[in-house]
Parts: sequence; structure tokens; C-alpha cells
Amino acid sequence: MPAKAEMTIRVPIPPSLPQASVLSALHAYEPLITANPFVARFESRPVDVPSLVSDPFFTSDGLRLQSYIVYDRVPLIPGVVHKAVVIPCTFQSFDAGVRCRADAAGGVTVRSSYEVRRKGETPPGDNDETNGRVVGHDGDGEEWELVEKARIECASWMKPFVTRSFGTAHKEILERVIKEVEKSVRGEFVNGERWG
Repeated sequence: MPAKAEMTIRVPIPPSLPQASVLSALHAYEPLITANPFVARFESRPVDVPSLVSDPFFTSDGLRLQSYIVYDRVPLIPGVVHKAVVIPCTFQSFDAGVRCRADAAGGVTVRSSYEVRRKGETPPGDNDETNGRVVGHDGDGEEWELVEKARIECASWMKPFVTRSFGTAHKEILERVIKEVEKSVRGEFVNGERWG
């Protein structure tokens, strides 16, 4: 049986940035992929519907499904040794954000939801204090935030490494998404697209 860990990552959305622009970027999916500093490339792939039907993570309130294969170059010894990692992932949009399941090598599965929420808001029945580690800002007065709630499954011997690197890496990803949306709102095109 795989070990499980849950994490919540929160990044403030600047007051000058419309939350609808951040949501629009999430619904485009690719900004979440390209914000990962380890991504070498990615490509679209057909959605494997049978694997999603049995996964309760993908719910009926979901809208558009899209699958990708992401090719990462993960540093083992920074600047010296990298490992190529292939990660199939599937996204599903819903009104408040996006769900993503990523199936990495070694039996690591990450199910994350990315949502635009009012600061400190949790969905009904959800409680950050009982659902694992919280990484992010300390309540500096921002009204909206980009929130990732992740459930990680992996072999128990991998759990310390995976959870240690996950929080830091994903906080950086969310911060990069916000920065790219800010550029887009200012009129700069990002990866050929403009959100907002």
C-alpha cells in the first residue's frame, strides 16, 4: 500500500491582478506546465477515459479534459547530474479552477486541485489543519490567493524526499503562474497567449 501525504500551498494574488485572469490561465492548463522550471518539453496526448472513470478525483462537476506527456529534467546534483522523467498527466477544469493527476515514475501519483479563492477560504467539508502541511504566505493582507491542494501517493521509502521537494517546487510554480498572468494582463503575450 502506498504512503500518502497531503499538502496545501497558498500564494497571494496581488490586488491589482483580476482573479478572473488567473482562473483563465488555469483553465488553459499549459501555464501550469510551463511554470515548472524542470520541464524540458511537453506534448498533448489522447485522454485515457477508462482510467478516469474509476478515479473519484475526476468528478461530475468537471468540464474539459486534456492529457499531456510532460518531459522533466530533474536535477539530482544541481548543475551536474539530471534525470529525465516522463510524466503523463490529465487535467480537468471546473468552475473554481483545475484538477490534475500526474503519474510519475516509481509509482508516484499526485492529485492536485488548483483554485482561485478568497484568502483563507476552504471549500465545505475541507479543513487545512487536518489535511496535512500548509506551505505559503502568512496572511499579509492579500484578498485573493492561488491555492493548490495536493494528495501525494508513493512508496513509503520515497515519501520524505517527495514531500520535502514538492512544497518548495510547487510554491515556485504557483508564483511563476501569477507572474506570467501579470505579464499577460499588462499586454505581454506569454507562450503565444494572453489571459485577462
